[in-house]
Amino acid sequence: MLKSKGLEVILSRTNDKTLSLNDRTSAANSSKADCFISIHCNAFNGEACEVETYSYSTNTNDLATDIHEELLKSKCYTKNRGTKTANFYVIKHTNMRACLIELGFIDNIEDSKLLLQKQDNLAEAIARGICKYLNIKYDTIKDDDKNTKLPEISDSNIFYRVVCGSFNNRVYAEERLEELKKLGIEDSFIDIYKK
Repeated sequence: MLKSKGLEVILSRTNDKTLSLNDRTSAANSSKADCFISIHCNAFNGEACEVETYSYSTNTNDLATDIHEELLKSKCYTKNRGTKTANFYVIKHTNMRACLIELGFIDNIEDSKLLLQKQDNLAEAIARGICKYLNIKYDTIKDDDKNTKLPEISDSNIFYRVVCGSFNNRVYAEERLEELKKLGIEDSFIDIYKK
């Protein structure tokens, strides 16, 4: 969504590997980015719920406020935990404006459903907030396009696999995998099927 607005986006990681907090902030500082957004899911007691966004101080809360307001406008949430300040490493040790978003509580049943079913809405709200902070116009979705939205997830236990080619030669399969990874599809892999 941000790339479609002409913004350069740098991810701290594109797969499920551990990266130290120092590695994350050092990479951000080296890139001379305009802003740093850390996206999280909370957990507490199974009852706590909803969204909160952190900045390091009230003097640096404009990015957090812009993103938080857009998350509330998405109407995904019924409770607002607000914008807060905290001494979190990643928002303290970055040179650019930074915020940490807690999108919901993964140990809360309703929040867990929200996080699974509303990912596009939450992503768009975050993108809108970033653009608002950077003073970049974010066009709204046209009414005609609203009908083309994907349906909500009805059963989180069912998954659908997308296949991008079948080959009886391993070399061709590896070439296709490499093409997909160059396109940024990092979670692509070779699945071996035998008759």
